[in-house]
Amino acid sequence: MSLNKIIIGFIVILLLFSAFIVLQINKTPPKPTVTIDNHTFSLEVATTSAQQQMGLSGRKSLAKDQGMLFVFNTPNRYPFWMKDMKFPLDIIFMNNNKIISIFNNVPAPKDANTQNLPIYVPDAPANQALEINGGLAKTYNFKTGDTVKETLKP
Repeated sequence: MSLNKIIIGFIVILLLFSAFIVLQINKTPPKPTVTIDNHTFSLEVATTSAQQQMGLSGRKSLAKDQGMLFVFNTPNRYPFWMKDMKFPLDIIFMNNNKIISIFNNVPAPKDANTQNLPIYVPDAPANQALEINGGLAKTYNFKTGDTVKETLKP
């Protein structure tokens, strides 16, 4: 075998390996999703206390097919409020991949006073809560007992 063929073979292998590495680096993992009655939402997932306290507050809007999923270690009746929210939300409480409570079209506070904000608590212990744009749960006819399918890990 000539030296030129060895060099060309080595270069081809090196180029293939480089292309593989570039493709792996540029591959974006799929976003977590949740599907209820054939309606799928791309998710931001809030698992830490800091993420859960911040939630969607301070944002001006949320895309129609997006939401925020709050994941709790143990089922409980976790309270939610609309502090610093700028648009209405639906808050859907779930346990074991079933909807247990829905608060439809919860309004954003009209002023900055956070002293007397309403608190939204599920009817039963929940291990997750999903926030989506206000009115979508009613538009899509989501109801208590509906099954929730998740894809949380890329």
